[in-house]
Amino acid sequence: MKKWMLNCRTATELIEKRHREQLSLSERWKLFTHALMCSACRQYKKQSLWLERLFRIKQESNAPATNTEGDKSTQLENKILERIQQDMK
Repeated sequence: MKKWMLNCRTATELIEKRHREQLSLSERWKLFTHALMCSACRQYKKQSLWLERLFRIKQESNAPATNTEGDKSTQLENKILERIQQDMK
């Protein structure tokens, strides 16, 4: 039974690995069962997915920002980072 249980560190590694490559069936099952029991890892999974989407959108955006848009964008990024830091506490 112990070989099927993940600790939080391994779970977060699998969460991040999902963004780069497909997990094996065993890895997906272990992550799923761990997330059912661990609210911290469920929250980490949500935040990780949200950040991954945000970074992907930012990378895909090729339009140069004007000064006002750039200022708003920087302010938004700072607010997002502050919120993430608050949620991590």
